[in-house]
Amino acid sequence: MDRVVQKQLIQRLDDAMSANAEQPKGQTHRLSAKRYTCAHEYLQEQQTVFSHCPVIIGHQSQLPDVGDYLTTELGGVPLVAIRSDSETISVFVNACRHRGAKLLTAERGQCKARLICPYHAWSYDRAGHLVGVPKESSFGELDKSALGLREVHSELRHGFIWATLTPSSQPLTVADHLGAAMNHDLASLNTADHEVFRSERVSVNANWKLVMDAFAEGYHVSALHKESIAPFFFDVTLLDDFTPHVRQVGARKSLADVDRETFTDADFREATTGFYNLFPNSILVLHPLWISQVMLEPKAVDRVDVVHNMLVPIDQTLRASDSRLERSFQLIHNEVFVKEDLNIAASIQSTLKSGLEESLILGGAEEGVRLFHAARDKALEVDGA
Repeated sequence: MDRVVQKQLIQRLDDAMSANAEQPKGQTHRLSAKRYTCAHEYLQEQQTVFSHCPVIIGHQSQLPDVGDYLTTELGGVPLVAIRSDSETISVFVNACRHRGAKLLTAERGQCKARLICPYHAWSYDRAGHLVGVPKESSFGELDKSALGLREVHSELRHGFIWATLTPSSQPLTVADHLGAAMNHDLASLNTADHEVFRSERVSVNANWKLVMDAFAEGYHVSALHKESIAPFFFDVTLLDDFTPHVRQVGARKSLADVDRETFTDADFREATTGFYNLFPNSILVLHPLWISQVMLEPKAVDRVDVVHNMLVPIDQTLRASDSRLERSFQLIHNEVFVKEDLNIAASIQSTLKSGLEESLILGGAEEGVRLFHAARDKALEVDGA
């Protein structure tokens, strides 16, 4: 975000903290517990929300050289993103057109020249063309030009690789999906000039939306994170509705020391923590020296893989030797995300599956959760679910 937005946010935080009046009255909302446990609703989400929305599947820095690839799954469909040439990253369905075997099973790797199916050795070039069929004559007149890998609509924006499984005749662009305000903030963050320095994957026995919920409100910080990060924060969080996305900004206690007129970008990052929930399943968390990029890969109604990338500015010369970076990552990933946020999501899933509660309660301090679920519901309606 630029300096004008930063000054506005600092003023809003100051106003919120100086208002010693009672907390404003909110409104109670309820969420059906079935949205976290119903297999049919999960299938609807996979077939609609995760098929028609642009979704982040990685960062361009993970594919620096021609032939570099990463694999993932979107809407139940296995995908591979590959740098097919120096200027192009392509996204294909990670399945051979012969009998459907996965071509690549490693999470990341290097394809020197061809993608070769492990089953019958059909092979494809890095542009997805079918170029080799053992015993080709046994198939009669085989039209190899019609049997290239199925390409998925993709786009590079803000340094991220976005994929849309089943776009309409006029696909929703990433710019339109993000909207003007979110595009402006992400451009100001210069995420295209960052690189993935660390990456961790964690499998969680929880519905993917419970993890999104955990990042959508600051109400839980003083309780769930009381031993980890709560001591560093004031109990105030701003929320901005960028439907279907949400921006939240929390005030660190170091905000009290910031000069309101001469502060720098670094000062702002030291004094606040920004959270961006990018619909449907990505989160950015702004730390003083780096950015957490979190992607959720739903695997079942009660299981999700959480991928946590540590994004560091490419020109950050301290990143390889600065022990502060390592300590910060260990605190955020292991102590906060895994032991607290993800563990509580699994705990909630274990109680919801009992069926004892028909609905969950949201208060005014959990508005981000309500907005996320409203966006999810609207996406299902728009796609005809």
